[in-house]
Amino acid sequence: MANHLVKPDTRNCKRSRELEPQMPGSPQLSSLGKSDSSFSESSGLFYKDEALDKDLNDMSKEINLMLTTYAKILRQRAAVDASYIDEIDGLFKEASAIENSLIQKRELLRQRLTVIANTLHR
Repeated sequence: MANHLVKPDTRNCKRSRELEPQMPGSPQLSSLGKSDSSFSESSGLFYKDEALDKDLNDMSKEINLMLTTYAKILRQRAAVDASYIDEIDGLFKEASAIENSLIQKRELLRQRLTVIANTLHR
């Protein structure tokens, strides 16, 4: 029997180009070129990851600063509200004292008028 070289059927094979040996000077990249490009891509991704991490850290710091400022403002407002409550409580106590004083003065005036009216009727 004679040895016959059989060409692969390219109609049904999806990966025929990959299986064929590469000719020197062909437009496809050599494995060295591929590793260089993949290295540059991975270093680019690494740089992007570092930049993304830096951006996320910066944003995290800004958010923490905003939250700290917000908490400080809330504490200040709570202190102001507490001082308002204390002031209102003081005003209510003062109003209550004035009311009691006026009630006492009215009662004393009523007693005096009663005494005057009794004196006039006699």
